[in-house]
Amino acid sequence: MSEDDDTTAAEASLRKAVEQLCGDGSGDGSEAAQEVVQALADGSGKAWTPEQETQIRAMVEQIRKLRDLNRPGGGWWRRRREWRARERLVNMMMVGGPELLNEAELRHWKNHALVELMLKFMDTAMKQDDTVETLARIEALNAVSYEDYQRAKKALAEKKAAAG
Repeated sequence: MSEDDDTTAAEASLRKAVEQLCGDGSGDGSEAAQEVVQALADGSGKAWTPEQETQIRAMVEQIRKLRDLNRPGGGWWRRRREWRARERLVNMMMVGGPELLNEAELRHWKNHALVELMLKFMDTAMKQDDTVETLARIEALNAVSYEDYQRAKKALAEKKAAAG
């Protein structure tokens, strides 16, 4: 499958999700939203081998687990589970390398941002203006590279440090 086919599949999934969220479709939008997340996860812009894709997906899942465990409270057991999850992620990084970890971190962030965007419209039907805004935000989100993500993250950290 070529990159153009991947882009077309991702755009078709996006349009289907937005149509269902608008109330024009016959479903509740959850299946279409999952297809969008999958399309974005698959469309990284770089041709990864199947083994690398498997490693990236495992890293994304491990990052998700680690961030879930890394919250206040929970006591000793959660800290111990967090420590083990962090150790597994480090081992995955040592096997796959920093480039795969960067891709996994970017995909995790994109998935999280897309879910937040879709949740904004889950309780109400979208208007036409909302549809246009949502598609524009999804396209912008899909175009973000790891370098863009790191620059934005650094600027936000500097802004927080200056304010606090």
